[in-house]
Amino acid sequence: MIFYKKNLNRHHQKQKEYTFSVFEDGLAVEKDDSVAQPTQCHNAYNISFEDGSLSTGLGVRFLQVPADVSHLNNLHTFDMNDIGAVLNVLVDKWYNSETAQYYYQIFIVDFNKKIRALPAIDPYNGRTWIQSERLTEAPSHCCVYREEDVDSTLFFANSGVVALSYGQEHVYANVPEMLSCVVHYGTFFGITKADRNKLIYTNKLKLSTWTENEGLSVIEFLDNRGAFTKLVTFNDYVYLFRENGITKISKYSLNGDFAFTHLYYSPSKIYENSICVCGDKIFFVTRDGIYTFDGNKVAKVLRNYDKYFKHLKNDYCSSCCLNGKYYLATNCDFQDGQVVGWEDRFYYNNVLFEIDVFNKDVKVLRGVDIKQLAVIDSPYYSKVICSFNSTCTNQLGEIINDGKIINVATPKSWTSFCTDFGYYNKRKKIKEIVLKSKYDCQIKIISDEESKTFSISGRENMQRMQVNVCGKEFKVEFLSSNSDIKICKPKFVFDVVV
Repeated sequence: MIFYKKNLNRHHQKQKEYTFSVFEDGLAVEKDDSVAQPTQCHNAYNISFEDGSLSTGLGVRFLQVPADVSHLNNLHTFDMNDIGAVLNVLVDKWYNSETAQYYYQIFIVDFNKKIRALPAIDPYNGRTWIQSERLTEAPSHCCVYREEDVDSTLFFANSGVVALSYGQEHVYANVPEMLSCVVHYGTFFGITKADRNKLIYTNKLKLSTWTENEGLSVIEFLDNRGAFTKLVTFNDYVYLFRENGITKISKYSLNGDFAFTHLYYSPSKIYENSICVCGDKIFFVTRDGIYTFDGNKVAKVLRNYDKYFKHLKNDYCSSCCLNGKYYLATNCDFQDGQVVGWEDRFYYNNVLFEIDVFNKDVKVLRGVDIKQLAVIDSPYYSKVICSFNSTCTNQLGEIINDGKIINVATPKSWTSFCTDFGYYNKRKKIKEIVLKSKYDCQIKIISDEESKTFSISGRENMQRMQVNVCGKEFKVEFLSSNSDIKICKPKFVFDVVV
C-alpha cells in the first residue's frame, strides 16, 4: 500500500501597518468606499483639523463683556431674566462728538418689543437699558444710518421706522418699512416690505422730512429671477440680490442715471440671510451648497459639504464675517441617524460653520440652534455674538473654541470611509492601535464581521492597545464626549491572511 503526502491548505499572515500621519482637512468628496483612502473623512463634527490632528472645536457660551478698558479679562454676563425672548440683535457703533470717540453697544428687541441696549464695555454689572417702547411689532430690518453727521440706529417696523440716536428717539411714519437698504454715493436704495418686486431710490436722505413719494424713483424687473431680497454695497457698486439671481447697479452720473447688469441666475433659491461680505468676496448659500461672488462671477466652494444642504430649506439661516472668517448658522442633514445637542427638540438650525475666507478651512459646530449672528469689532475686543431659537431664547451667546455648548461638552465624531487598507478581498485582523491622545476618547472599529468600541485614557505619551478585530473591510470612528480632544498619528497594526 502506498501512502501519499497530503498538502494542508495553510494560511500565511503578513503583518502590516497603516499610519494616519495627518488627518484630512474636512470631508472628502463623496466617492465609492473602494477608492477612498483610510485617512479620508466621510463625516465629522465638533472637532478641528487645523494642525493635522483632531483637536477641540467651536463652542458657545453666554455673552461676557468687560467692565472697563483697563481690565479686559475681567468679564461678566448680562441679567437677561426679564427679556422673555430676543427677537433681533444689532451691534451699534456711534460717534460722540464731545469725546471724539466711537462707542459700541448691542441693541436687542425683546419679546415685548422693547428696544434694549447692552454696553460693549459695561461698568453697570450686566444691567440692560430700555431705549424705546415705541415698537408694536418685530422689526423687518435693522441697520446703522448716518444723517448730517449724526449716527442713528434704524428699526423698520410699524409701517415706518423708529430711529435711535445718542439721547434721542424719533418715529418716522412716512418712511416705507424696509427689508433691506443701503446708501451709495448719496443715493438711498431700498427694498420695501410692501412690494418686494420694486427697488426704490432717492437722493433725499433726510428721514425727518421724508414725505411719501417725494423724490422717489422706482425700478421694477419683470423677469424670472424672483423677488428682491437684499442690497449690498461692494467693490464700488450696489448689488441687488434676488431669490434666484444677482443684478449689479452702476451709477454713472450725478443726475441719477443707472446701468443694470444681470450677472447671475441661480437654479436654487439664494437665502438672503446667508449673504455676507467677507473681504474681497460675498458668501451666500442655496439649497445646492455654498458659493462666493467676486463682483463679476459666482464660484461654488466647499463642494465636499454639498450633501449636508441637499433637499433642505434654510430660510432661517444667519451669517456674519469677522477676522477673515465667514460664520453661517444653518440647517444641515448629516445623514447618520444621530441626535446631537439641541437636535433632541424642535429646532430651526442645528449647525454653525466657521469658514476661513482664504484657505477654506472649516469648523463645524453641530447641535446648537442659533437664531441670529452679529459682530462686535471694537478697538478693545472682537467677537461673534448670537441669539437662539428654541433654547436659551432670552439670552445672548458668543462663539468661542472650548468644545462646549452653554457649559455642556459637545459629542465629537470623525468617521472614515469603509476601507480594505489596500488589500482587496483579503481577510485582515487589526491587532492593535498605536496613538497619542491627550484626553479620554473612544475608537470604534466596524468591519463586515464585527464591531468593537475601545476606550482610550488620556496621556501625554504614545500608547498601544490590543483590539483584535477581523474582517475584509473596516470603518473607523474617533469619538469623544469630553469638551477637549487631541488625537495625533493613530497607527493600525494588522495581519493580512494570504
